[in-house]
Amino acid sequence: MAKKVTAVVVAILVFSIVQVRAANSATEALTTLIESSLQNNPDLQAVFFNWQASREAIVHKTALPDPQINFRHNIEPIQTRTGEQDQVLTISQMLPYPGKQKTAVRLNHQMSENARIKYEVRLRDLITDIKKTFAEIWFLSAAMRATEKNRELVELLNRNINSIQPASTLMPVIKVQSQQAQNANDLIRYSELLAAQKARLIALTGIETLPQEWFTQLPRHVFPSDEANLLEQALSRKLEIQAAKNSSRIAATGIRMARYDSRPDFMVGYSRAFTGHRPDLSGPDIPGEGKDSVGVFVQMNLPVWGAKNRSRMQEAVQKKREADAQVAAEQNKIRADFSELFFTLANRRRLVEIYRDTILPQAKTAMESANALFQNDSSNFADYLETASTFYALQIAALRAEADLFSSAADLEKFVGMPFELTESAGQK
Repeated sequence: MAKKVTAVVVAILVFSIVQVRAANSATEALTTLIESSLQNNPDLQAVFFNWQASREAIVHKTALPDPQINFRHNIEPIQTRTGEQDQVLTISQMLPYPGKQKTAVRLNHQMSENARIKYEVRLRDLITDIKKTFAEIWFLSAAMRATEKNRELVELLNRNINSIQPASTLMPVIKVQSQQAQNANDLIRYSELLAAQKARLIALTGIETLPQEWFTQLPRHVFPSDEANLLEQALSRKLEIQAAKNSSRIAATGIRMARYDSRPDFMVGYSRAFTGHRPDLSGPDIPGEGKDSVGVFVQMNLPVWGAKNRSRMQEAVQKKREADAQVAAEQNKIRADFSELFFTLANRRRLVEIYRDTILPQAKTAMESANALFQNDSSNFADYLETASTFYALQIAALRAEADLFSSAADLEKFVGMPFELTESAGQK
């Protein structure tokens, strides 16, 4: 009986994390998820439409004001030398100081650029969320498969425990039952977490059905080895830096606008006074009698309040200083955060390599040794069960390390502002 149990145990338990060089369905699944999110994610759509609205607003925010028409009808006509003045019509158009409108157009283009950067930030964050959620679903799916295999092993041992150990020996029975309870709890926990992560991915992408085969593999990233080059990429490409620099440009344009606000705007117009005939028709003729009075006019505002003009200029200057300081602050923050992210990534890479090259092979060897001892002497049952439980725990830890490495790579992609190349996947047989 012991040899029969051992044969089944070896078939169930001896498996490990391996490189899969098949078609990269995981990469295709990620592409599908991201493309779907572009079409279906309402948060992303809201930011996109806000960007488009800011582009469309440039024209009406910087166009000339609408002309004004003023029509006045005198209740009691004004008597003049040439006749009654019943009505007056005035048409006028405001014209900004030369150069002010062009500067306003530039300012609104820069503000629209801010809206574009916000859209790209939301898109970048959405892609990162999708990748990290994908990695979590892969881990939980693989952990459930490993737990199910371990559960099958423990149940097999439990069914045959009486033929392996004397009935009076309670400790093996307790260990088996304890491991059964642990496996059952792990399966419930992984199942609930998996449902939550799938619900999150559905909300992010709008895809209602997530095929299980999408999550059988996890792509590997090809990491650039040049740390200095990555930092340089982050300093030049990171969207928060771009937003800070654009805010500095907006502030510089704001200084120009403040100067123009201290200069007069003009208004040009046309007026016509409708004139009737004189009531004393028997009087002498007067040149222009009964003719309408027609004229053009120009007016302008007088920005003569020096304190107001200086205050407006100082406000713009201080905003420019604030924006420049924010650029420097973002650059310092990037240097500090980059070191932490790069260290975390490197540490997790080492951990994955240790599990793959050292810990799991050694655990597998230990499992095979315990299996050989168990075949020769079933009294080694407790040691065998302990070794099997340890091997199972190490497999779960290796899966966790693989998922954490993928998440770290997604975080670094988000930070640097450029995607890393994906290569063959890590999977579980």
